[in-house]
Amino acid sequence: MKQNKMGPIALSGLIIGPILGSGILILPPIVYGIAKDWAVLAWLAIILISFVVAFIFGYISIQFPGDGGATNAVEHVFGPYAKRLAAFYLIIGVTFGASAVLLTAGEYMAKLGGMSPLTVSFILLPVCIALLLARVHFLGKVAFVMSIVAAAVLFLGGAKSLLDYPEPLAITSSFDPSAFGYALLILFWAIFGWEIIGNYSGDVREPKKTIRRAIWISIAAISAVDLVVAAAIQRTAASSIGEGDLTITAIIHSLFGGLSPLIMALLALFLCGSTYFLYAGGIARLIASLSAEKVLPAFLGKRSQHNVPVVGVLVIFVLNVAVLLAVRAGWFDLEELVAFANSFLTINALIGIVAGIVLIPSKFIKISGSILALFFVGMLFFHSSPLSLVLIGVLAVYYLYRHFSARVRLT
Repeated sequence: MKQNKMGPIALSGLIIGPILGSGILILPPIVYGIAKDWAVLAWLAIILISFVVAFIFGYISIQFPGDGGATNAVEHVFGPYAKRLAAFYLIIGVTFGASAVLLTAGEYMAKLGGMSPLTVSFILLPVCIALLLARVHFLGKVAFVMSIVAAAVLFLGGAKSLLDYPEPLAITSSFDPSAFGYALLILFWAIFGWEIIGNYSGDVREPKKTIRRAIWISIAAISAVDLVVAAAIQRTAASSIGEGDLTITAIIHSLFGGLSPLIMALLALFLCGSTYFLYAGGIARLIASLSAEKVLPAFLGKRSQHNVPVVGVLVIFVLNVAVLLAVRAGWFDLEELVAFANSFLTINALIGIVAGIVLIPSKFIKISGSILALFFVGMLFFHSSPLSLVLIGVLAVYYLYRHFSARVRLT
């Protein structure tokens, strides 16, 4: 049966919303508070870094297509056990991160009714799972519409805010290298997501052309929204509006007035939903890939007639229910979920970037990628909990042992 596959527009729909994600809702005010007049320059720097990250993961997605995504490139460079290590890092990170995304949407949606954020999350979870079980090109279209709506509202709200205060942005404060560096470190959380693209390479037509075009479309849209919103926050802060109003809701208020809180709740739902689709869908495909390689049980690779990894999706559902129940039991809160997930997403992205440095024949990528890898190492060791570092270390030791044991057997 001929499968419907995504083109560049549908694939970009699975990229734009998730990479904007909840970060665009919370990072601009925080970064301005740290870097002040230099905040927009920090955003420009992180956009340039995003180009490097997108190029690396786009390249390895094209060269090593398949449900395994970037882990296929890791296997080519470092061997099968490194691939499995990176895969399980990603699965753990997404298990906790996807649950955190649901809770984030729940916190915004709870403001519109009497339910708790956790209750809203339990309601949203089966809805997201049902959409993930649909045809992937349909999911791409849904995510694209959601991403475009969210990006358009944020862009228009930011642009209107800038027009209300048309004075050019001016840098009046002295440059503080420490504050600027810390702002960049905070902004690194805005670039996660590119490493998942490869997990969808088997679901796109003409992968080389489609992935390249989707990356360019996504980079252009994400950069435009990031810069306009960051500039609007900076202009709003410099205006007569008080610091207490320095929120994303403030910059869309002139466009939507009293409806701004409702609009922001819907935007959070759109952006968090898109993030969930990208990560959970990508991990379901990774689980199916590991099943096909006999790393995981064979039944986990079962697919529908539309090529959807149905058992992998259901595994994600069960894992997310377990994490949400852990939250209900008081074992985690939202901040702890995010911190725990980010540690595993960081180490997975670091492994992929190092593989890209080895594979890509470009001096610019090798130099810039190496600098980027050092930043990721710093983030991992200075912003991870002891528990996550212990688990990362235990998995690394186990798979290093398996790797060297296999080499000894071959000699």
